[in-house]
Amino acid sequence: MLIEALIQLFGPRVSVLALLLVGFAVEKHYVSRVTVFTNTIALNVHLLSLEQTSQLLVSYGNLGLVFGIWGFVAYTINWKTSILYNLPAYSLYSSLPVALVILIGPDGWFPALVLASLMSLGGGYVLETEFGVDISHWGPRSGQVNRFIETARMKYEDAYGVYEVDLALGEFER
Repeated sequence: MLIEALIQLFGPRVSVLALLLVGFAVEKHYVSRVTVFTNTIALNVHLLSLEQTSQLLVSYGNLGLVFGIWGFVAYTINWKTSILYNLPAYSLYSSLPVALVILIGPDGWFPALVLASLMSLGGGYVLETEFGVDISHWGPRSGQVNRFIETARMKYEDAYGVYEVDLALGEFER
């Protein structure tokens, strides 16, 4: 089986690595609430595999799980999260900080978390303010999307002609 080959290659942490890989892939455009959920699941699965962990590391994992569930529920009901969720979730539980905590291990995790959090915040600020690239998701932007759909028309061409799509109505015109 392919999964057996992956376990031989990566060891028993293949599930943790898979969840982090999903997080990194989703974060190509922004840090979503679902990414925080998958990252905190990966973190807690990793913590369960350790023989000994500090109470501070366990608290970090528990708090992360609360943030992950909060974000996942907010995502499923299309609820906008506030800065009280967004800032700690992005800075502490995006893929870079969680991956470093897992990879560094229980002895050096705290300095790795601080460094990764500062890198996430600094990098996110620079990308957003200087380049207009949003790498964090601050909740649904339904108003902007609805205005676009209500006012946008799109043209496309195929072998049978040129069409214009009215996105508000979903109708095709020749």
